[in-house]
Amino acid sequence: MPTVPSQIKCTELGCKNLRSKFNRFCLDHGGRNVQLVKQTKKRKEFNAAYGTLFWKKQRQLQLSTKPICQACECRGIIAPAAQVDHLFPWSQIGEHAFRLNVFQSLCAPCHAEKSALEHHGIIRHWTEQGVIDYRIGDYPRVMVKAFYP
Repeated sequence: MPTVPSQIKCTELGCKNLRSKFNRFCLDHGGRNVQLVKQTKKRKEFNAAYGTLFWKKQRQLQLSTKPICQACECRGIIAPAAQVDHLFPWSQIGEHAFRLNVFQSLCAPCHAEKSALEHHGIIRHWTEQGVIDYRIGDYPRVMVKAFYP
């Protein structure tokens, strides 16, 4: 019975050494046998915010009131929402924006799309009226409008 060939040698041209555990090169050519985990204290604090009772309740409330992905719904597609998104990235504004924000229900691909747009300074909000793009400086105006319509 034929077997699948295993790539056990380093892929550097001409090298005959065995490859490392975590990539396709040997240790001489930049391979790694140890998994690198770069989690700073700031990142741990950031991630801890999503384990708070406030966030668990907020997430449950958001997904129970809007269980359909808002972005897909704007496109005429019905898809279940799996993630709750802060409209304005609170890491760029400050810790107060973790609680004081507009939330939207999104599926994983739409959330990834929105996060990619944020790297270009575009903050996308999918509403019943359609798509609205904001900038980070629009946060105060949108919050006043959201809480005092």
